[in-house]
Amino acid sequence: MAARRSLTVCFGCLMLALALALPAGCGRNVVTDKIPAAVTDEPDEGYETMQLFDDVGFERGFTVVGQDTSKVGSVRLYAEGAAPVPDGGQTPAWLVAQWNSGPCLFRDRAASAPNVLTDGVVKTVTLDPATRAVALRLNTIPLYNGAPGKTENWPHLLLEQSPLGIADGALKYYSCSADKLILSLDIRMNSYRFVDIDGVNAAQFLSYYYVKSKTGDDFVWFGVPLFDNRGETGLYWALDTAGSNRMIYSIPSAETYKNSPHSLVKAPNEPYTGQEEWLHVKVDLKPHLEALLALGLREGIFRYARTVDDLYISGVNIGWETIGSFDIEMEIKNFGLKSYIRED
Repeated sequence: MAARRSLTVCFGCLMLALALALPAGCGRNVVTDKIPAAVTDEPDEGYETMQLFDDVGFERGFTVVGQDTSKVGSVRLYAEGAAPVPDGGQTPAWLVAQWNSGPCLFRDRAASAPNVLTDGVVKTVTLDPATRAVALRLNTIPLYNGAPGKTENWPHLLLEQSPLGIADGALKYYSCSADKLILSLDIRMNSYRFVDIDGVNAAQFLSYYYVKSKTGDDFVWFGVPLFDNRGETGLYWALDTAGSNRMIYSIPSAETYKNSPHSLVKAPNEPYTGQEEWLHVKVDLKPHLEALLALGLREGIFRYARTVDDLYISGVNIGWETIGSFDIEMEIKNFGLKSYIRED
């Protein structure tokens, strides 16, 4: 538990630095020699493959994590009139994290439909039982009550799976040396309201992958940006200046959406909302992980890793991280990360 809390605190320090940038990409930009090409449909022929996330359809429910990082309890969301999906005695794979966000989704859960988890004020998690899509709504307006956003305490609503359950003999699939690591999901923004108050205002919907060294304690938060209310974001990286020397690295939002007709952003504070259209995200993380390694070696960040085979993906989170007064809802489905290894 202490390790989880320490990891979260470090992540908060890094994300604060990111949030204070004008958009996230205006931080410490990196120019790479090669921009990866768009990913087309990925045939399985000739590859050994594995889905790295457990319970991609959110069948087994969620463990709600208290804001002091202690695990509060598990919940299942299901259709009206239907029984919860049997879990065979298995615990949920997904955590719901809710840092710095007022009422607790578990202890302060409000009466709702069986497919909805809400505190009735700030946070709501909704499962569509038919499509297995999950919507994350974060309403921070009552938290700030007209005051400027405070940079030291900013609300989160995330889904997390950490550590990933790596079975014996399966580490090669989680390794950053896999031939391809294809992230895919469908996403749409259901609603967006922003109350413009002087101060720091940032609403980010992000997905982060926990990249660790197989030996030693090298660790990087590897980010795939999905939405930033301030506009499109560029390639950036930063270090925790508090002394942990942990690295945060994120690809450009143009890379996230190169397989879609557009991103979620029209212009700053003008997202595409309320549309039936789902945007499809499909990114091969492998070339970006190679660029991350090259940068880390050049900057002296890695103490143990020397090749991509020395690194692996140990966890993931996806969701909202905000500062300021927003009422926002994002919906995702088919969220997965598939590893491809060429057959001999």
